[in-house]
Amino acid sequence: MKDLMTLLQERAGVQAAIAALADKEKGGAALSAEEVAEFGKLEAQFDTLTAQIDRLQAAERMAAAVAKPLSGSLPAQPKQAGRQAGEALGIIVRSLVSAGGDPRAAAHFAETHCGAPDIAAALNTGTGSAGGFIVPPGYVPEVIELLRPASVVRKMGARTIPMPAGTLTMSRHTAGSSASYVTEGTDIPSSQPAFGPLKLSKKKLVALVPVSNDLIRFSSPNANDLVRDDVVQGIGTREDQAFIRDDGTEDTPIGLRYQAAAGALIPANATITVQNVKNDLGKLELALLNGNVKMLKPGWIMSPRTLVFLQNLVDGNGNHVFPEIAAGQLRNKPYAVTTSIPDNLGVGGDASEIYLVDFNDAIIGEATGLIIDISKEGSYMSNGQLVSAFSRDETLVRAITEHDFGMRHIPSVAVLTDVKWQP
Repeated sequence: MKDLMTLLQERAGVQAAIAALADKEKGGAALSAEEVAEFGKLEAQFDTLTAQIDRLQAAERMAAAVAKPLSGSLPAQPKQAGRQAGEALGIIVRSLVSAGGDPRAAAHFAETHCGAPDIAAALNTGTGSAGGFIVPPGYVPEVIELLRPASVVRKMGARTIPMPAGTLTMSRHTAGSSASYVTEGTDIPSSQPAFGPLKLSKKKLVALVPVSNDLIRFSSPNANDLVRDDVVQGIGTREDQAFIRDDGTEDTPIGLRYQAAAGALIPANATITVQNVKNDLGKLELALLNGNVKMLKPGWIMSPRTLVFLQNLVDGNGNHVFPEIAAGQLRNKPYAVTTSIPDNLGVGGDASEIYLVDFNDAIIGEATGLIIDISKEGSYMSNGQLVSAFSRDETLVRAITEHDFGMRHIPSVAVLTDVKWQP
């Protein structure tokens, strides 16, 4: 029997396929008879999945309402309304760590120490695997939502779509339709948008996060938040590195830097003046506009060094060149800052990059939920040194998730390279 998350992923995949056909027709291209038939089948499949999801959600609500406690210490109750978003992940991790990875003992800890009988029930009946404990589907959306502030690509508006079977194929708009002037009695030239495939396939991200055992011993809800934040930050930081600058080798996603067209990699002017800085930023804007990018969610991403330079930049009269930065804008578009964009690029090791992206065209395909495993004896690298978790009274939390990243419209990303602006 399929669980709720699997059904939700399947429905999202069906919806993506329907949207691709609708986009094609919206662009002016007529659907073939086979595509019209396929649209009807997808519509029926979507309705069937929706009905199944509604029934499962209703069953889960009823089960939570009549659930029996694992012991007599606490009454049964559904998920606590006052719990912060994602706090459940912190409770799950703390409970598994305290129980040495045993879900049954972890369930007892969640109930008696964390006052979370709903999580205790999930741990007691949840799914384990050789790689760790699979976080129940009902708690995964909270984790994904918490990744938004931890990952600038997500925060800037990249769209998340579940991948039902670990792969997802969508249409990628490669060229627009055209129009022509004609003389009387001349056939009208045919014209339609060109589409190509965007193929996503799951890539495994493994985050190794050391957590203080003192946090595990505390019963305060603040401890749940700290454990949760450590895990989410570990995933979010590595995600940003992948979605921005990974090149697709060694089973990684292809980031923005390597999805950009060659003509959209624009070197910064070596002479740093106020006018040249304005011109360089304008070149990125022009690159997107010339690519017929809709600019629905345009935004900049840059390194902290670049931001501080732009904040300090003044003209000959001492006026700030970009005063809107104080309001989170640069040239009327939002920006985000991340250390995932290095400052040690280029021949001299002193260059950085600035990205301008219409994030409405950025797609994150989510293949699975989240798998948690723990180790109290493992070691990890810290500042180039091998550190023992046991000697530091820490527990290593391994979080595994699977996803991929792609752009639906390649001209929607432009990169200013060789940026040597320094405050």
